[in-house]
Amino acid sequence: MTLEIVVTTSRWKNDPTSRGLVGYLQEHQVDMGLTDAVVYYDFPAYVDYEASVFRPDVLILSPSHGFIAVRTLDNTLFQRSEESLAEIDAALDDFSSNLHSRLIRSRELRRSRTASVVEIHTLVLLGSELPATTGDDEDIESTVCASLESLAEFLNRVREAPLGASIMAEVRSVVEGAKALARPSKRSIENPSNQPLAVALARLENEITNFDEKQRRIALVDVGGPARIRGLAGSGKTVILAMKAAHIHLVDPDSLILITFFTKSLRATIKTLVTKFYRLYSDNDPDWRKVQIRHGWGGSNIPGVYSDACSRSHTTALTFSEAKRLAGRDRTPFSAACADVLETGAVRPYYDHVLIDEGQDFPDNFYKLAFHITKGERDRKSIIWAYDELQDIMNVKIRQPIELFGTDDQGIPLVNLDRTSSQVPPGATNDAVLSKAYRNQRDVLVSAHALGFGVYSKSIVQMLESAEHWEDVGYDVVTGPLITGAPVEVVRPDRNSPLSITEIEGYPIIDAFEASDLDEEVIWVVDNITSFIAGGLQPEDILVICLDDRNAKHYLSSVAEQLAVSGISSNNVIADPYNEPPFTIAGKITLSTVYRAKGNEAAAVIAVGIDAVEVKLRDGRNKIFTAFTRSKAWLRVSGAFSSPSSIIEELRTAVKNSPKISFTMPDLNEIDTIQRGFSKKQAAAKRAREHYLSQLRAAGLSEEEIEEEIQQGLIDE
Repeated sequence: MTLEIVVTTSRWKNDPTSRGLVGYLQEHQVDMGLTDAVVYYDFPAYVDYEASVFRPDVLILSPSHGFIAVRTLDNTLFQRSEESLAEIDAALDDFSSNLHSRLIRSRELRRSRTASVVEIHTLVLLGSELPATTGDDEDIESTVCASLESLAEFLNRVREAPLGASIMAEVRSVVEGAKALARPSKRSIENPSNQPLAVALARLENEITNFDEKQRRIALVDVGGPARIRGLAGSGKTVILAMKAAHIHLVDPDSLILITFFTKSLRATIKTLVTKFYRLYSDNDPDWRKVQIRHGWGGSNIPGVYSDACSRSHTTALTFSEAKRLAGRDRTPFSAACADVLETGAVRPYYDHVLIDEGQDFPDNFYKLAFHITKGERDRKSIIWAYDELQDIMNVKIRQPIELFGTDDQGIPLVNLDRTSSQVPPGATNDAVLSKAYRNQRDVLVSAHALGFGVYSKSIVQMLESAEHWEDVGYDVVTGPLITGAPVEVVRPDRNSPLSITEIEGYPIIDAFEASDLDEEVIWVVDNITSFIAGGLQPEDILVICLDDRNAKHYLSSVAEQLAVSGISSNNVIADPYNEPPFTIAGKITLSTVYRAKGNEAAAVIAVGIDAVEVKLRDGRNKIFTAFTRSKAWLRVSGAFSSPSSIIEELRTAVKNSPKISFTMPDLNEIDTIQRGFSKKQAAAKRAREHYLSQLRAAGLSEEEIEEEIQQGLIDE
């Protein structure tokens, strides 16, 4: 293995002493027993009630050494500083106390009620000989080292038998914030034998808590400029953005942070996630004046990025009707509205950091607006956008940064990820691809892809542009090159769908129903809900999504009425179109359209009205994909009359073939092609990486051994 580096703030560029320390640790990692260690820069930061921040410059976490919290000091600067060694030692002690209190909250990490299995050492590293000390400095508890060589000697002195892999995984999940994903209260299971669904879901939620280290690294690392995050539904994009916002707010509480999104009901989810992550490191809640969660457009009663920009620019925000008239046939109303305020020339930089979720649904002009409201020079603007290329309900094609943000007067792209890639710190990337899906069961995700593309229909509706694109979204291409007319087989391996629920008798992972009419369909839906609750699920674990846009109100009100007859409460999120109702309410079944459900999830999803979906169009296929991928565990699908027969037959074929998808390669010139969104340089790098990974797997290396290769820098992420 090799030493892992996680740089979390831009201060790294101006801290030569810490950079020197990290370089020394990398160079001598074998001799010092640090090959399986991780080094954090400026992380974690803990905040007390008085808003005092405690953090080391460098924190080493090693199975053989425990924690070593290091404060690095240039000796010349230290001589001029008013901060004494005693004060530095006290700050390190406060940090250690905060870290220790979090470690012993985990039963796995307790040696006793007051002791952790992980030692915490504190150390002050000076750039040269020890300075003259005061009398107070003589009582400090931290080790003081005047050279890197003396630090190496210290590491050898405290080196012990290494902690096990499971213990280290738990330590990292505590330190890096994964515990924020834990359910706020334990799932109540009074009779496990009668509540098999609750037992299975509790086990699944426990696994999800420790989302993978790659996701956490993307969330924590500061790339110092623009970045994008792409991945499937359920791959953790929203979680990463929320964690990143919380971390920025912790280390730089004066920065103004914007988190924006497309689906109105996602606001509560984002706020909850940011709060959970922030509270892991602070005794206070986030300052919501500094962390602003805004819908992209906004409205008369709802603040939004567009409406706020108009207000700051002293421009009247357009209503939807006005924007629609302005848009004409070539643009969406939202695109026209954003262009309108930009054309005033009055938009000025306002935010220090802008984080964009659901980026696939925003028009180009919104990105241009985001660029103008973000402070900083062109290549240093902190704009991070996340998107899912397979979840673009609005049929927006994947666009390169030059299309999103535009160019300057000389035709130079305002944002170019290739141009800024060399500036990112070690172990980081400004264009992350998330291949693992943590939300969906593998059969659900494979079926969602199969139906989303239409591979088992009479004619494929849309397709990924290359074998490499299939690999990006987590599949192995079993056949050779994707040639028009040739048979293709792809398979989703366990490594990219790591969470699974054992099949429970009477509760298949996926089930479908063809009703004779709407009333029969509603009865089937309510019967399934009753069965899920009897199996141990809570009402809030269940989501009904209507795919029939025209009859959505009738569908959902009928379901609500029948649930009420059965004594079950429901939360119809489309009942009030003028406000942002919470998507999930304890004790209530959530009833939603696919548009409101985007970005949200539930243990059991019941997709109704599939007969109304126009399956020959990309928009219809994407709606099916989005609805299916809201499910964390169980999926039910229904339609009425004779229309659903063909699409439900597709679903049954997909389930039968899972985890494989088989089809004949279509002519990409004749169908919608989902673009990969890589530049030529990025595509070449990805091809080389995937080729090397396939060679390693063919040679018999495990996923853990391949991860070691990645950490050594042999494979560019």
